[in-house]
Amino acid sequence: MQRVVLVAIVLLAMGTAQAGPVSLTDTVTDVANYGSDGVYFLPNGTAPNTPPYYRYFFQDWSWDHAVTYLADPSPDASGVRTLESGSLTVYAWQADETDQIIADGTILGNLQSPPPGLPDQWTTKTFDLAAILADLEDGMLDMDINIDTGMTGSGVTLGSSTLSVTYRWDWVVQDEDDGDDDGGPVVPVPGALVLAGIGTVLIGWFKRR
Repeated sequence: MQRVVLVAIVLLAMGTAQAGPVSLTDTVTDVANYGSDGVYFLPNGTAPNTPPYYRYFFQDWSWDHAVTYLADPSPDASGVRTLESGSLTVYAWQADETDQIIADGTILGNLQSPPPGLPDQWTTKTFDLAAILADLEDGMLDMDINIDTGMTGSGVTLGSSTLSVTYRWDWVVQDEDDGDDDGGPVVPVPGALVLAGIGTVLIGWFKRR
């Protein structure tokens, strides 16, 4: 599982910061493949038309994606988590428009077919998860593949399934006097104070020259 974290603190100015809103954005990625999730993802070094990984309409199967969110980072546990976006990317061999991907009971769509005349190819299809983001609040996504919908088409092999979710924690830095966020005392920002001190020294030095 991989993640990228971006912290944005607003209301910074001239070495001081009023109490105010703070946001932390995190993108977490979970890859399901033979090494971690499910026996029917194709192992490395195995031919894609090898049973039981190459499967037909009567061999539909399922797998899970688990997402571990960062804990509430606010100092007083007042953070609010908002899921912003999500996507699912499926890597498949000999897929066609009859191979359907389902997440938590919602049909996301069909896999990407190879170019005409080149059926024995790997393709990648990315699905937008906007319609089911709320289902990811519990950190678990239940996946299914309906192979050869309507019992037509050829078999298919899956190499991997990658889930990526971006979410945000928001909270308010409270004032130190009364606990309200009414802009009471001004809180120094150490880094900015250091820069301001350096600036003052340089101004004095130039004046002496």
